[in-house]
Amino acid sequence: MDIGLNLPPELETSINATVSAAVNKAVENTKRANSYPPYMNQRQAAKYLGTSPATVIRWERADIDFPTITIEGSKHYCKSSLDQWMKSQQQQKN
Repeated sequence: MDIGLNLPPELETSINATVSAAVNKAVENTKRANSYPPYMNQRQAAKYLGTSPATVIRWERADIDFPTITIEGSKHYCKSSLDQWMKSQQQQKN
């Protein structure tokens, strides 16, 4: 269905700029989410989860089954396990 709407040029330009900015932001967010390696260090995991390293440490120490892998004293975090853990936390709240 074509309704034949004619917009003033300045409004059309504004709409195009708004849509373009929204698409660019979505692309950047997707790139950022997909740029993390499958196994991360504490700083990377905190950034991935949108929190601070101190919060990651607090979650590790709490009895909440936070997914941490320790290999020879070095802590690592599996991206897919972090995703699953976040989903489980969300489900507990609902």
